[in-house]
Amino acid sequence: MPKGSYELVISFVGYQEEIIAINTANQNKINVALTDNSKILDAVVVTSGRGNKNVTQPQMGVEKLSVSTISKLPVLFGEKDILKSLQLLPGVKSAGEGQSGFTVRGGTIDQNLILLDDAPVYNASHLLGFFSTFNSDAIKDVTLYKGTAPAEFGGRVASVVDVKMNEGNNQDYGVSGGIGLISSKLNIEGPIQKGKSSFLVTGRRTYADVFLKLNEEFKENQLYFYDLNAKFNYKFSDKDRLFVSGYFGRDVLGFNNRFAINWGNSTATLRWNHLFNSKLFSNTSLIYSNYDYNIDIKITPTHFPFSQESGILM
Repeated sequence: MPKGSYELVISFVGYQEEIIAINTANQNKINVALTDNSKILDAVVVTSGRGNKNVTQPQMGVEKLSVSTISKLPVLFGEKDILKSLQLLPGVKSAGEGQSGFTVRGGTIDQNLILLDDAPVYNASHLLGFFSTFNSDAIKDVTLYKGTAPAEFGGRVASVVDVKMNEGNNQDYGVSGGIGLISSKLNIEGPIQKGKSSFLVTGRRTYADVFLKLNEEFKENQLYFYDLNAKFNYKFSDKDRLFVSGYFGRDVLGFNNRFAINWGNSTATLRWNHLFNSKLFSNTSLIYSNYDYNIDIKITPTHFPFSQESGILM
């Protein structure tokens, strides 16, 4: 710069600014020590519930888990499992090694009511119990009632597991997925009408059967499961909102066309939420749930084959 007198401004985040008069005609070395001027802000604590919730809502034996909490737990083969995470809670015990079933405070497996968006799921397991039917990418949160369940669930001897699905992003579109050792999954969400409606579609499938086909001895065998979750919601007004959600999943196991078994769940929920005033609201739901399984046994062509189909429809 041209020779002359200048003001040199020295500043840095967290320190007090210094202004020094210099003359570029002289070649001088200047050492500057800035004064600390940082300030520590008070801590801000954000909570999802009121501090007096234990007084205003004295519900005993209730545990609530979010997907963010479940994602911090160690997982098997990279698969986050909701039902496996519940087995880490007090009073909840696994039904056995490699099983997704659980018992609560001395009850049995069939004494637990498992709901997915208010629709009962009768067999919540994949691969004979190694994984649950709930894809973590489609789940919002899970509430476990270990004590007396609220009357809205109709009552259960052991527990109630209330699983709620994500509603999707009503502002921006998003695509996510993952490739694991056991399965791969894809999640798509976004707005239908920005700010008023949204959708969520999530799918998952294993691919063990693909590798079986590479071996001549096992290429006729089948071993896979898949599931699909979808949810749509629309906000008609500040007082009315409509939700439509569904789930479909199936397991297929087969051994060289001699033995085959497959089972699956299908659920659908149509829910209308209406707000009458600040103290009164209503939820009107139409629920469909179907569980079925098929068994086919054919040891040799000379033996009479055995086949059985059964299910539960609600």
